[in-house]
Amino acid sequence: MEDNDHKMNIKKDLQNSPMSQFIDKEKYPDFWEQMQNFKEFAKSVGQQAATGNGVVVTQEKLDKRKETCLSCSQFNKEHKRCYMCGCYMEMKWKFEAAKCPMSLW
Repeated sequence: MEDNDHKMNIKKDLQNSPMSQFIDKEKYPDFWEQMQNFKEFAKSVGQQAATGNGVVVTQEKLDKRKETCLSCSQFNKEHKRCYMCGCYMEMKWKFEAAKCPMSLW
């Protein structure tokens, strides 16, 4: 197999991989922006924890956040991800310090 054939196969394999959602610039922010968004999320959760106040939301608040996302056009229901920030919202819904990138919650 020639080197170019190998590169073509890697590209094809990646397109069919679950990892493709990380690099699909047409659907989500680019990889580095997603990493920056995660870093900010983790920092905000850490700062909330440092205050000694509750870090995790109530079930009622979690349900409301989830309901808001499920009705949002920027939410990918299959992967439970936000098209605006690239975050996995099932995790983000749970933390008091987390914010919706569209300020819906």
